[in-house]
Amino acid sequence: MAHLSIQQLQVSYGDKTVLHNIDLNIQQGEMVALLGPSGCGKTTLLNALCGFVPVGSGSIFMAGKDITNQPPEQRNITMVFQSYALWPHMTVAQNIAYGLKVRRVPKTEIAERIKEMLEIVKLSGLENEKVTQLSGGQRQRVALARALVVKPDILVLDEPLSNLDAKVRLSVRHEIKALQQRLGFTSVIVTHDQEEALVMADRVAVLNNGHIEQIGTPEEIYQSPKTPFVADFMGADNRFVYAPKITGKAFRLYLPKTSLELHHLIYFRSSAASICKDLDNRNLDGLTLTGTVEQSAFLGQNYRHNVRHGEQLIQADSPDCWPLDSEVSVHVPPHALYVYPHMARSA
Repeated sequence: MAHLSIQQLQVSYGDKTVLHNIDLNIQQGEMVALLGPSGCGKTTLLNALCGFVPVGSGSIFMAGKDITNQPPEQRNITMVFQSYALWPHMTVAQNIAYGLKVRRVPKTEIAERIKEMLEIVKLSGLENEKVTQLSGGQRQRVALARALVVKPDILVLDEPLSNLDAKVRLSVRHEIKALQQRLGFTSVIVTHDQEEALVMADRVAVLNNGHIEQIGTPEEIYQSPKTPFVADFMGADNRFVYAPKITGKAFRLYLPKTSLELHHLIYFRSSAASICKDLDNRNLDGLTLTGTVEQSAFLGQNYRHNVRHGEQLIQADSPDCWPLDSEVSVHVPPHALYVYPHMARSA
């Protein structure tokens, strides 16, 4: 039995349905990321789980118990907010102790739990500091400690790293994942950052317009996107429509395991494309096309080129900077192409 089970969940704001029949099962000790663009419904799903918004239909079960209509205070779910939501006039220890005091935990036990939690989040010695004197990364650890000290059934993290600078964000996300693996708590994290979801989550649920487009391991989501939306959102930045009539020396598409008698949408990442001077005479599997370099940009480890092929502009990476207006060939191997049936528009 799943530790958290969301079944056919539907949520509406007035006449607008925001979540459409969401099904999601999360196992004990698992971290699942809700990933998607702004407005896709991920925060609404989080709020429904916590009891902050009413559910139109469907059910939410936690450890086999129906909590669909329970008020938030009766659900043992704690949240780490994007803004941390710490009490600025309180010390680190007082912030961490707040939830325990509300639950009327004895003072001796509160002191023991605070000490233990400070060691876990690497803040020992800072218990008497005001949170306003801490760095962003330290404040995030205080918020995490305050949420975990009450021993929740579910820990929810709402864009927990968005307020941190890039370097601190990299460090803290690995710390949170290591802490989750060490303590074994069940967690749901909401994010729009693909890399953050891939690094932190055991599974990723990609949302679009109130639907779950795909759920799977980070590897499955990244390497085998099931829909064009998932492919595009996970970084397949090149897209074009393939028609069976496209032939000739300048363009070749050959996929041994795919019938190409119909129109298809083709997606691939710039990093999967290689640039050479001439591939016209090689019968390579995958996609091969020729074009003209219109632009290049230095990305650090390589250069990203815009290559014009007819009306199509292709982005491809290369360790070499190809001169503008040079004629080049671009090749993408079959495993790096994401191919989806496409209904051709009638003339």
